[in-house]
Amino acid sequence: MNPTSLAIGTRQVGDGHPCFVLAEVASAHGGSADAALKMLEAAFKMGADGIKFQLFRSELLVVRRHPGRKDFDQIELSEKEWKKVLRAARASGLALLVEAFDRPSLDLAAAEGADAYKVHTTDMENPEFIKAAAAVGRPVLFATGGVPEEAVRDALSFADGAPVGLLHGFQTFPTPVEEIRFRELTSWKERYRVPVGFLDHTDGGSAFALVAPALAVGWGANLVEKHFTMDRSEKGYDYQSSLNPEDFYRMVELLRQAERAVGDGSAADSEAAHRYHRKMARHIVAGALIKRGEVLEAGMLAFKRTDERFEPGFAPREAHRVIGRRASRPIQADETIREDMLE
Repeated sequence: MNPTSLAIGTRQVGDGHPCFVLAEVASAHGGSADAALKMLEAAFKMGADGIKFQLFRSELLVVRRHPGRKDFDQIELSEKEWKKVLRAARASGLALLVEAFDRPSLDLAAAEGADAYKVHTTDMENPEFIKAAAAVGRPVLFATGGVPEEAVRDALSFADGAPVGLLHGFQTFPTPVEEIRFRELTSWKERYRVPVGFLDHTDGGSAFALVAPALAVGWGANLVEKHFTMDRSEKGYDYQSSLNPEDFYRMVELLRQAERAVGDGSAADSEAAHRYHRKMARHIVAGALIKRGEVLEAGMLAFKRTDERFEPGFAPREAHRVIGRRASRPIQADETIREDMLE
């Protein structure tokens, strides 16, 4: 059986642990190592637990005449630049995750000590690449959006003992709200017994982008990945699903509040709930003067809130413990009836 938690850097990810917040850079650095370093600094201030970079070599990713080749060439960082960025990330205090798209990029990330790896949906049917990522010996997160479930099962088997997790979310930019399907988070977890994360690609300019991760936590997400950019208004690479740093910070705050709202026990165990109940609950009191020796009948009782500074006495559901017993002393109207007043 797969483990229900895994370690990313110094953090445990899984049920019983705080949700891991992953700041996704993707292509928002625009091909500038300096921009990537500024985003690294911003991610730390935004309250993220980790940062993720996408490493690729355009000549290994797309054919020469691919319509996007020019863009990929423009945003590709050199090996020297990536080493600078990855080493800074390793020293930042954030966990470093890498989404590599080819073996040289994977080898570079491994050499620089990335804490975990993500396999993109488009590589989920690439057994040799999955095996290579798992062979590094660090956690591997599999993106499931649009992937046949048979391929997901195969990917988990190809991992061959490496710590694994699944990431639910569609790669459309932005993802329509009706395509999010939070309940899949629970389904993946129940089927495969591994940590499950949420890839949030909702419109970064919408109010819903701030609360979607919080809702995912309510559905059991152990990790949330969210894109960010330094300035959405510039409409640079991958801006559609990205948040500005200040909005990312607000998103993290809402997520942490949602986490506390989920709770880790029964609502009946809440100290605040106990205090409220003690203050507002009704108890059995005398409806009128009850003389010493009188047998208490239902019509002689009233159910009212009492002074919380004193012992509460019997709850209304315990009336059967009072009715039919004699008063051992006079009980004044509105006085709380307690065990020591009855024979």
